[in-house]
Amino acid sequence: MTAPHYDDKDWPLFRATVPRTEMDDDEFMAFVTTLDELPLRGGKFAVLLDVRASPPLSATRRQLLGERGNASYARYPGAMTGMAIVMSSAIQRGIFTAIHWMMRQPQQVKAFASIGEAETWLRARLRESGTRSLVSNE
Repeated sequence: MTAPHYDDKDWPLFRATVPRTEMDDDEFMAFVTTLDELPLRGGKFAVLLDVRASPPLSATRRQLLGERGNASYARYPGAMTGMAIVMSSAIQRGIFTAIHWMMRQPQQVKAFASIGEAETWLRARLRESGTRSLVSNE
C-alpha cells in the first residue's frame, strides 16, 4: 500500500507526505478526497504537502487536483489560508511557481525547499487570518 502519511496533530496545520512510490487510482482518489474534506472540519487551516520523494504526477492527476482544489476554494473561500508544497528540486519549484503565477489563482500557494521554511510561511498565513490555536512553534 502506498497511501500518503497524514499528520494533523498541530491542526489547523495539516501535513501530508506523499509516498515514494506511485499511488494506485484508489489511493490517489482517497488522497484527493482527504484534501477536499479538510474545510469540513470548520475554521481556517493550512496545508503542507511534502512531495520531495514522490514520483511526478501524471498530467491527468495534476489536472484533477487543480480542478478539485479550485472547486473546494469556490465552495469554502478563505478557509485554506495557505498551501505549501515542499519539493526537492529547484527546477521543480521554479516551474511550479511560474505555472501558479500564470494561472493567477486566488489561493495562497507556494513551493519550498524545506519543511521548516514551509511551516514558517504557513504559520504566518494562519496568524494573519486570526487563527491562534497552533500547538507548537508559537
